[in-house]
Amino acid sequence: MMHMPHGWVVLKFTNEDNAFFKIFASWRGGYLDGDSWRLSSGSYERPRLSDCCKYWIWHQTSGSCYKLAIHGENQYSSFSEIALCEILNASNEKNIIKRLSMTELLDSFSNSIKTERDVN
Repeated sequence: MMHMPHGWVVLKFTNEDNAFFKIFASWRGGYLDGDSWRLSSGSYERPRLSDCCKYWIWHQTSGSCYKLAIHGENQYSSFSEIALCEILNASNEKNIIKRLSMTELLDSFSNSIKTERDVN
């Protein structure tokens, strides 16, 4: 299933063994239907840039795919912001969930590739 949110944020989830990344996706509603949000199933892989260079295409472990507008990063309503803050605050003490920019995400994959090369 393809999801195309109006706004999105990358979240890094860390446990003792590894780290994975989820998308906090949000949609702006209209007069009859309110704003909504969802948290993706997560991914261990980096997103790829679409052929038109306007979207990030990011497959998730559930089989779904997110088509994220380049300019949609950090675009969400106040309703979605409240939900995002609750998610981040729930892990505040243990620092399990961290908000990342797309640049930080891509850099983390680049650094892990360099590390693997250095080891070999």
